[in-house]
Amino acid sequence: MPYLIIEHLEELREWVLLEYRHASEWWKERLIFTNVEEHEREELAKFGGVIPQSVTEFPFDRSKLIILDPLAEEELKPEDIGEDTLIVVGGILGDIEFTGKTKKFITEKIEGAKARHIGSVQFSIDGSAIVAKLIADGKRLDEIEYVEHPTIRLDEFSEITLHYAVPKVDGKPLFTPGLIELQKRELGFEDDVSDEELDAFFSGEGEL
Repeated sequence: MPYLIIEHLEELREWVLLEYRHASEWWKERLIFTNVEEHEREELAKFGGVIPQSVTEFPFDRSKLIILDPLAEEELKPEDIGEDTLIVVGGILGDIEFTGKTKKFITEKIEGAKARHIGSVQFSIDGSAIVAKLIADGKRLDEIEYVEHPTIRLDEFSEITLHYAVPKVDGKPLFTPGLIELQKRELGFEDDVSDEELDAFFSGEGEL
């Protein structure tokens, strides 16, 4: 079975940790975090191996690396992946549109590595890890279902839309565990917020 490398490129805040934890549930001991600062190592070691150096600095056979880059020309296929393959995912929280961060911070810095995409939609970090695992297990990209821009209901009155795609297994979207609870806290659902304030927030006409 191949390894998954997450090149850590974000501040280690709760949303990122939730995505990393979910990725670790799929890759288990085959998950490695790179580019990790000293004060982050203990926390990330709960979910996988930890290496302080960037993957761009590794002095090994780079032909074994496959970088998941949305701007790559070829899609990731099962036959691309061998037992000693290292699949690299950028630990980058996405924007509404592709911005080329993976290419800038990883792909262009690793000569000799392969670059592959996993479709025209944007996945979260854990979503990318799941899609990579499904392909490593033999599925082809066009066989993997997903829901794009899913809407999550927070309560009977309020909902949010995620600006990325979520992979599905057996018809069920694989949302990041704990994401809904985090969104509720960040939106102040533990405070006394009126229905009018929530309605204004979700319609883009006010702030909480």
